[in-house]
Amino acid sequence: MKRSFLLCVFIFFLAPVALVAQTSDLTLKNVSVDTLFVPVDTVFTQQIKLNWQLNSLADSVTIYRCTHQCNLENNYIVIDKVKMENTDLEWIDENANPLSLYYYSIGWKLSGKTAPQTNMALQATSAINGCLNATSLIWNPYINMMDTIDYYNILYRKKGIETEFTSLDSVKGTHYAGYYYQPSNKITYLAQYLDNNTVYEFVIQAVSKNKAITAFSNITEFETQFESEDPVAINISKVSVIDDKYFEIEVNTDDFPKPFQQMYLYKDGPYKDKKDNVFNFIRIDSTNYDQKNSYSFTDTVVDPHSGLYFYQTIAYHSCKVQDNSDTMSNIWLTGERMDKYHDSIRFYRIGFSDIDPTEQYELYRIVKDKNITITNNLTIKNNRYLVDVEPFLKDGVVLMYQVKSEKNCLSNTLIIEHEPHIKFPNAFSPLSLRPEDATFYPILLFPSEQDYLFIIYDRWGKEVFRTDTPPVYGDYGDPQGRWDGKDLQGRECPYGIYSFRISYRYNEGTRRYSETGSVLLIR
Repeated sequence: MKRSFLLCVFIFFLAPVALVAQTSDLTLKNVSVDTLFVPVDTVFTQQIKLNWQLNSLADSVTIYRCTHQCNLENNYIVIDKVKMENTDLEWIDENANPLSLYYYSIGWKLSGKTAPQTNMALQATSAINGCLNATSLIWNPYINMMDTIDYYNILYRKKGIETEFTSLDSVKGTHYAGYYYQPSNKITYLAQYLDNNTVYEFVIQAVSKNKAITAFSNITEFETQFESEDPVAINISKVSVIDDKYFEIEVNTDDFPKPFQQMYLYKDGPYKDKKDNVFNFIRIDSTNYDQKNSYSFTDTVVDPHSGLYFYQTIAYHSCKVQDNSDTMSNIWLTGERMDKYHDSIRFYRIGFSDIDPTEQYELYRIVKDKNITITNNLTIKNNRYLVDVEPFLKDGVVLMYQVKSEKNCLSNTLIIEHEPHIKFPNAFSPLSLRPEDATFYPILLFPSEQDYLFIIYDRWGKEVFRTDTPPVYGDYGDPQGRWDGKDLQGRECPYGIYSFRISYRYNEGTRRYSETGSVLLIR
């Protein structure tokens, strides 16, 4: 008898638990403002609507609402009880203001409350960056969406003009799950580049991962003011080679009505030949607005000798579309030795729109830190010039050229090394009254004082003269580097043929040369 009683008690306590598990399938699908497809200019009241799904055994559903410090234990009040006499599983909160934030939960007699969900209260305010043709949209995240939230779709239309909402943009949604979230977790989106003096309507659509569940915010309005869309002139005024290693790019602008956020520098190249304006620009640098009309960039990842590099700058704004400069290249100098006395010099520079076709260029030689102008008044059309090198041979056989524009843009340095230019007399006489014939020396107009060696031998191969100092051409009063016909002990050498060997470099050059020969000493 006792065993039967205990079994009945056990079954009695189990049965409600099993019934709850069987009939507690109650889910709040979404909380949404049901006004998205209201025709334009229709007077309507935006209302919050709840949709849910539940087990068919439920006969009624209790609806709970909370406005602050909301979790499943605190501050929820019963605002309605809906009898489930048909398949209509929705309910409208006629007393709610869609601009306020509410937490909703539902339940029935054999279940607890569902996890709360909120309506999305959307506001449109003046843009945080001060743009008159932009607005900041602010709304609270949607919490506890079925299948979790995927993204927010930002919809808009021009009031009184467009009949349907279209998508402006979308932002990835962060899923909030649990009983509540921090009210400070607002989502802000900057809707920019809108038309001037236009009334816009905005609405936010929350979309679930499987795209089956959506919820809409209230519709909010914003009227834009007039924002200037006129472009600001940006000009790359200078692309110049610095220290023959890198480029300095200078940019000049007109006054910006409002500050840009960033100015970016883009680059393409190098090119040996560029005849079109099709580019593959990459962004390499940026600068902030600093209340001036001149900006400077430096590009060190270049080889100024390799060809043409092209640059463009873009200023990005929040209030209007970007301002672009035209495209400008460096001055690229190239050339080669044509023959003993001539070099073919060519320079290139390409700019689209910004280049001044009347700008003049100067071609000059670099000699011992001095610039010797070869020719000037060149324009970009004259990109090839033939230079007579002979008048400059006294300065060295390694010729260094550079081009400078009228606006002080420098090219790379072009280096052309010529063949040796050296002569030896075939005879001399220490007794000659002509100083140029009284000593023996190489006629070398541009020797380097380093790595110089001049040695003379007699007919038996004995060394009679040695010097590591090159002679000064034309200065016969200076005996250094000249053989006066005496041996190393200061004795006069006899009449006869003597051999010599010389090794040298030209000033500015790196290559070392060697020569051998003979000379007749006359007594």
